[in-house]
Amino acid sequence: MSSSRNSEEMDNDFNLFQEPEDYYPPEPEDKVEVFERNPKWVTVGTPSQITVNLLGAHPLWGHYLWNAAKVFANYLDERKHIVQGKSVLELGAAGALPSLVSACNGASRVVITDYPDHDLVENIRRNVKANVPADKIAEGLVTVEGFKWGYDIEKIAELSMQNGAFDVLILSDLVFNHSEHSALLRSVDRLMAKPQKDGSGGGEAYVFFTHHRPWLADKDMNFLTRAHDELGLIVTRLVEDYTGAMFDSDPGDERVRGTVHGFCLTFPPSSLQS
Repeated sequence: MSSSRNSEEMDNDFNLFQEPEDYYPPEPEDKVEVFERNPKWVTVGTPSQITVNLLGAHPLWGHYLWNAAKVFANYLDERKHIVQGKSVLELGAAGALPSLVSACNGASRVVITDYPDHDLVENIRRNVKANVPADKIAEGLVTVEGFKWGYDIEKIAELSMQNGAFDVLILSDLVFNHSEHSALLRSVDRLMAKPQKDGSGGGEAYVFFTHHRPWLADKDMNFLTRAHDELGLIVTRLVEDYTGAMFDSDPGDERVRGTVHGFCLTFPPSSLQS
């Protein structure tokens, strides 16, 4: 008697070890949030809404439009002088809302960066295409690049097109990443423009964030302490705005989780350009 078995029987054996098609949950779909700009602050000829495409999920938390980004976008809209005619660099941009508002408000150059992950970077490019006039993109006035904080800094510096530094740096909801504070500080120190010899013209770094884990608030704030103690930067508080927490079910004091804090970092006048 033959011991051979037909291919269909053997395939059925292997199928016993395969998960059914619906065994794993489906990947979350990409989503879109529309940011409504305050009509009082919208310049004629610029959009009243910013369309922010977001990934369905991402391990680096780039799939949310965080409250800090919304608060800072409003802050920029109300104070257009911060970016008008200036070069802007955003670190860890995710949906890149503050950068897009900067482009609307007359920044001379906007460089938008996030971790060099294909999906993250391509999603930012999609947001630029959706919200920035094609001629600005064609002229290279708005650029998207992958950037790992603290590394290949000179590559980003070259994109400023002005002495290798930027007038405005945007750090929106980044300080929760405590292990990366040193890399962020290296990036700020190198990429933020230093004052001229007469003390004018220094850059500004805007640091907006929420204490998503209230029990680690001191570690969040340590970024600002180190900016002052290690880099000699002047730290100025700008905003403390309660928006409500992003996630109702998260642990910790809801009032703390729902408050956005904003600070500005600047070099003292003695930090002259060499």
